[in-house]
Amino acid sequence: MQKRPHLPPLQTLRAFEAAVRLASFTRAADELALTQGAVSQHVRALEARLGTPLFSRERAGAVATPQAYELALQIRQGLNVLERAFDTPARGTGPRRVRTRESTRLTVSVLPPFADRWLEPRLGRFRRKYPHIELVLRKEAALARLNGRDGVDVALRYGPGAWPGLQGERFMEEQIFPVMSPNRYEGVRPRRLADLARCMLLKHRAQPWEPWFQAVGLDLTEPRGAPLFDDAGRLIEAAVQGQGIALARASLVERELREGRLVRLWKRRVTDIYAHFVVWRADDPKRLAIDALRAWLHDEAARRAR
Repeated sequence: MQKRPHLPPLQTLRAFEAAVRLASFTRAADELALTQGAVSQHVRALEARLGTPLFSRERAGAVATPQAYELALQIRQGLNVLERAFDTPARGTGPRRVRTRESTRLTVSVLPPFADRWLEPRLGRFRRKYPHIELVLRKEAALARLNGRDGVDVALRYGPGAWPGLQGERFMEEQIFPVMSPNRYEGVRPRRLADLARCMLLKHRAQPWEPWFQAVGLDLTEPRGAPLFDDAGRLIEAAVQGQGIALARASLVERELREGRLVRLWKRRVTDIYAHFVVWRADDPKRLAIDALRAWLHDEAARRAR
């Protein structure tokens, strides 16, 4: 007979899962009617068993590692299965009925161009890794409030990374560079950076040229009289159609560069002053699913960088 693996005590798993989900040993202790010291002992026992730290001890308190989030998510799934196994009708003298859901739905607010061009082509990998988490994309330009009343659990934002009252985490930087149709100017590309002064430069309201000019040492100012776009997707399509040269974010032109509908001018690496952030509410009850999304976004950004 095959020997079954010896599992950690159920109370240890519950204490660890609560500590990760609530981001606090104290709140986990309150939820489970334990002392903070007991929760800490359970976590240390699990760390010793696995041979790896699950929390980093910092001045502000214990912070769960990415491995801890992944393990806590799996434990939560297992606890849900056990709860359903002992689920009984609420009538009579039987145990109180525990209502759980097999899946978690996360509504994600995201800019339409980023959703269409970067996020959606990768969602198959997310679904295979987390089949119990349903992502509902809300494509919108307006900033979601994430106030618990607008129906949004997570936002993917591009900006400086400061949103008062919300948790924010950078998951991907962005390279910016000029792109153009290979058919523009009968296929003749600008040879030198200074040649851009004589070219039609397309403008995006949220992505000015001047910071890029400064980064590459060009003494040029923001082009005047150039077509101005509010939507990054339309800017890219205009460049594909040969209307001019666009300053593009790498994440938004992957497909066009791969298919040859756009070409990148020069290989100068310029990192934008803004970056991609995942933003959420600290007290969101779907914290474990949010943590899974955060971990996956970091994985996808690392995959893209390779």
